This record gives sequence, structure tokens and C-alpha cells, in this order.
Amino acid sequence: MKNFTILSFAAAGFFFFSGCKEKPITIPELSVGGRNVLVEELTGVKCQNCPDGAALLNNLNNQFGGNLIVVSIHAAGFYSVPYSENKYDFRTPQGTELANFIGAAQGFPAASINRRLVPPETELYLSPSIWTGQIAEELKEEPTIGVFVETDFDPVSRKLDVAVNLAAESVLSGEHRLTVLITQDSIQDLQLVGTTKVYDYYHRHVLRTTLTQPTGNVIAETLSPSAVVQKQFSFVLPPDWEEKHCSVVAFVHHGIDPNKEVLQAAEEHVMK
Repeated sequence: MKNFTILSFAAAGFFFFSGCKEKPITIPELSVGGRNVLVEELTGVKCQNCPDGAALLNNLNNQFGGNLIVVSIHAAGFYSVPYSENKYDFRTPQGTELANFIGAAQGFPAASINRRLVPPETELYLSPSIWTGQIAEELKEEPTIGVFVETDFDPVSRKLDVAVNLAAESVLSGEHRLTVLITQDSIQDLQLVGTTKVYDYYHRHVLRTTLTQPTGNVIAETLSPSAVVQKQFSFVLPPDWEEKHCSVVAFVHHGIDPNKEVLQAAEEHVMK
């Protein structure tokens, strides 16, 4: 496994800006590292079975720790339309576009596991009965690229700066895309659980927005062991987003039908 080192932030010419004060980012020796698995879950506040799927993913998250990254997308058609009693509408144009890019779902809850097609399934969204096995299989794979996320948040301006570093194990040919998004955890709001409206339900890993195109930004640079590719993003968090529960998720993937497979993903809290 190859290692990638950035000798210093000065040599890389890389800074975060927070107001007028420059903050150097200390980037450790980068290696491709271990495999992380991205789960993109379709859900909705009116989906009575979706809490069971969320509970399963929470248990799997406890089992696999930081190697499992979950994004919950409220784009399940009618099931994602909020009740009049809901405080929030978790639907977003970015979430809808992202969900449609992945493909169609036959039922809810459903989740894409690294956007890998699993025969004999014909869609990327999979039913909960095969999530555990597929996640375990994906974790056995050796990643071909490392994805590293750095965040810097100014609580006064609420400006979030994000740096994503990509380190390839070998030369990667063909089109590759980078998607970067923000999730928020532990949002208390109404959810249908079975046949009961639960008003103090905690919504997990909710997709809030994307910092790239929802379908991913095409990576123009050559991905090879000879250089680390750096991408930078900035975003101002809305006042009602609790920064302590927000995270940045970044992943590299293919983007041309039928291959949209995620090669590697990473997650970093907004507040460290």
C-alpha cells in the first residue's frame, strides 16, 4: 500500500480562511487506508416501516463504527411529504436529484450500498434484508483511492470551510466524480412509527445539502499516486442547523450509467 505525504502546508499552498486570520491545515501522512462503506438510505416521515430501517442502520453503525457512513435522503415520494405538525421539511432539491440519479426504488425503506448492483437485484436501492450482508462484503474490498476531509468552522459567521484530499493507490482511468454533502444528526421531529405518530422521534444522518452537484463534480485532474488532488468548498450553515450535529461526507464514485459505484467515502464532523 502506497503512502502519500504533503511535506508542509506552505509547499502545498493550502490554507483555510476564517475572517482575516489564516489557519494552516496540518495534513498527516496520507495512505489509501481502510475501506469505508457509504449507505444512502431513502426515507420519509410518513414511511411507517422506515424507523425499522433506521434502527438497523444504527445497529450496524455501532458494529462497524467509522467504517460505515450513512446518509438519509428524504426523497421517498409521498412518504417524505411532511405532516402539518412537522417542524421541518427534510426534502431538498439536491436530495431529490441525488436520489433520482441513483435510480428507482421498489419500496421503502431502501438503501444503496456503495451504489453497487447486487445480482439478482436490478436496482441499486436494496431492501433491508440484504443490507447487513452487503455491507460486510463491501468492507472486505481494498480501496483504490483514499478520501480525506478537513473542516474548519467559524461559530460567529457560521462559515464552514471544507478541504477534500484525494490520494489514489494507482492510476485510475475513466471518469470519476466527487460528491460532497452535509448531514445533520439527532433532529427531533414527528415521524410515523408503525401506525403511531411519534412527535419526539430523532431523525439520523439527514441530508441537508450538497456542496457539489448532487450527481457529483467530475474530477478533471488525473488520479495517480504521484499527486494528491485537493478540492475546497465553503458554505454558511443556516441558523437552525445545529453545528454540533452536522457532518461533512465526501465520496469518489463513477457517474456514467450503469456504473455509479462508490470507490471510497469519508466523514468528518463540522465541529471537532
